[in-house]
Amino acid sequence: MKSFICLFALCLPLSAAVTYSLPGSTEKSTWILNSTNYPSATYRTFGTANLAWGAPAAPTSGTSSAVFNKVSGYGYMSGSGFMYTAGEEGFFSITDSSPLASLQTIVLQGGISDPFASIPVLNYNGGSQAIAADYFSVFTGSTYPDRVWQWDLSAIAGPITSYEIQFSGHFAATSLTIDTSDSYLQVIPEPSTGLLGIAAIGLTLIRRRRA
Repeated sequence: MKSFICLFALCLPLSAAVTYSLPGSTEKSTWILNSTNYPSATYRTFGTANLAWGAPAAPTSGTSSAVFNKVSGYGYMSGSGFMYTAGEEGFFSITDSSPLASLQTIVLQGGISDPFASIPVLNYNGGSQAIAADYFSVFTGSTYPDRVWQWDLSAIAGPITSYEIQFSGHFAATSLTIDTSDSYLQVIPEPSTGLLGIAAIGLTLIRRRRA
């Protein structure tokens, strides 16, 4: 098995986002989930949480063309600073129909109250591959735990011209962030090495080639 070692800092700043540095050309987009950024007329209130959203949610900030949408079930933007599924299950997707060229890796993270009922899975180029993330870790966040998933796409033959990440569950979330790069580097440690409550930690990580 071929590998290489990279030393870098993984931090948990006051914004509660896990920070890391992806190599190569990158894109990043973030959704800060509240009714100020996503008004209740389009993204519902508690009483109408079961109704479809009027439009996909464009990123609050960032450079990618990804959008976040409720596919079905429950989910609304709260004035208290989070999105909530109102005690029921909601089904969601993040899609990008014009992703970064030569896409090699995707990192999804968010301040999320509870584990998703279904783990996030990735489909690409209009398919239904349902690829689970290669790496996942949980870190202490300021409101909810910071949950982070990373996909290694370097073994996929041919260009990725679109992708969709699907997940569902009963949860609340303060934010979601997508990071993509045209160069693969593992930036998310194994769950056993993800240390909770550490503000800054140097980690030695090993890149592993997919069999």
